[in-house]
Amino acid sequence: MKKYITAALTTAIVATGACKDSTDVLPLDAPTIESVTSKPLIRSSLQTLATGVLAQDRSGVVGTGTYLVLSAILQRDAIRVDTSEPRYVQETLGTNPDPGSFAGSGGFAGFYTAIRAEKSLLKALESAVEGSFTDEEVAATKGFVRTLEGLDYMRLIELRDTVGIPIQAEDNETISDVSCKSTVLNFIAALLDSANTDLQGASASTSLPFVLPTGFTSFGRDYSLVSNIQKFNRAVKGKVDVYRAINRKNPQTARATDAINELTFALGGAAPGAVPASQFSVGPYYKFVIGGSEATPNNVSDSRVALNLMAADSVRPGDTRASKIITRSTLSGTNQGLLFTSNKTCAKCTATTANQESPLGILRDEELVLLRAQAYIEAGNFAAATADLNSVTTAYGNAPYAVFTSKAQAISALLYEKRYSLLMEGPQRLVDLREYGRLNATYLRKETTTDPYNAAFPLSRPELNARGLQTNPACVGQQ
Repeated sequence: MKKYITAALTTAIVATGACKDSTDVLPLDAPTIESVTSKPLIRSSLQTLATGVLAQDRSGVVGTGTYLVLSAILQRDAIRVDTSEPRYVQETLGTNPDPGSFAGSGGFAGFYTAIRAEKSLLKALESAVEGSFTDEEVAATKGFVRTLEGLDYMRLIELRDTVGIPIQAEDNETISDVSCKSTVLNFIAALLDSANTDLQGASASTSLPFVLPTGFTSFGRDYSLVSNIQKFNRAVKGKVDVYRAINRKNPQTARATDAINELTFALGGAAPGAVPASQFSVGPYYKFVIGGSEATPNNVSDSRVALNLMAADSVRPGDTRASKIITRSTLSGTNQGLLFTSNKTCAKCTATTANQESPLGILRDEELVLLRAQAYIEAGNFAAATADLNSVTTAYGNAPYAVFTSKAQAISALLYEKRYSLLMEGPQRLVDLREYGRLNATYLRKETTTDPYNAAFPLSRPELNARGLQTNPACVGQQ
């Protein structure tokens, strides 16, 4: 049976900086995977595959509301009330998500489509026409694509936590076991280290042999250069190692030191507290052009989204990140079981074209500073953790922290800084709350009378059906 490349993999507009894709390509018009990957690879076909990989990677994040909006609901940063779609409340704050609904199945298939696309590109690279690419270009491409693959797996486990996820087999027809979280994190770490080894096979000045979207080239670093891809790779690895270090089920404390080293490399070697605020916005981004053929706008822009008042009301006086929070008409959820309403939203949540086109940071340097502080806390170096957190908090008009004297004190400060620096940018807070044991009634009020404090999303219904199951299976390996 022929397998058609999804629309995200079919269209490459190789103009400077643009990455545009269409969802309207019919199978009749679309190339098959075999037609691209079974022929000797040349530069133009690599561009097609790379454009598709990057489009699908972005679509996995914003193609459903799960990664940005539903995760924000679980972590008590947002609510979304829609009288025609009660599941935004009922399956997040009222009961458990249904694997067959968008609330349960979102943030799943899109990432696996990206992972399969990444594997297809790497497979096609083996058949490159002699002389089409230098050895260094091949090494750079492998390192970049494997880094994206690690990023996609990381996002999957962020959303599924102890449910676990399958690790995609080389054969797309194989149904893989559902691997437990520690097993998945260890797999991602090894994959990223392998990608870094690939990158070391090229000189720092080597450029990728295809054009990247401008989100990867115009926000302070050009990630088409190996020197910067290495920073990106170590940034993702550092984040994964923080997750390994703080894993409540199976903490690997020694990974905190690894994370410190990796994140320091990604930050250009800057010492604790030495990353300037001017560098906080530097990093790779997703960009959106609503007036073009983009199918996936930044879906934080949504007139039905309001901020949970626990987020809106907890910002400190004088903290300039309060500018991220604005007043809106009261969004009432009384008919859907919510115990509280909200008249606040995030500035980028209002439904405007500008917000739909607002670039979304993938892994900004500000997050890297916060992650390094988190790693220092886990390693017991409170002085260094304080220095990094102070470089962030003082940039927004707050007084510096005194050197922390306990881990609990440091974690509370960290959670505050990450919440407002990364507001509506992903599930980072969801990960932190559950790993630190703070996603419960001791720390958070109930949003509905039946609030289950959901910590993760289930496997999707098609994934369960493929196994002949109705509920999540027990995962294999280490939690």
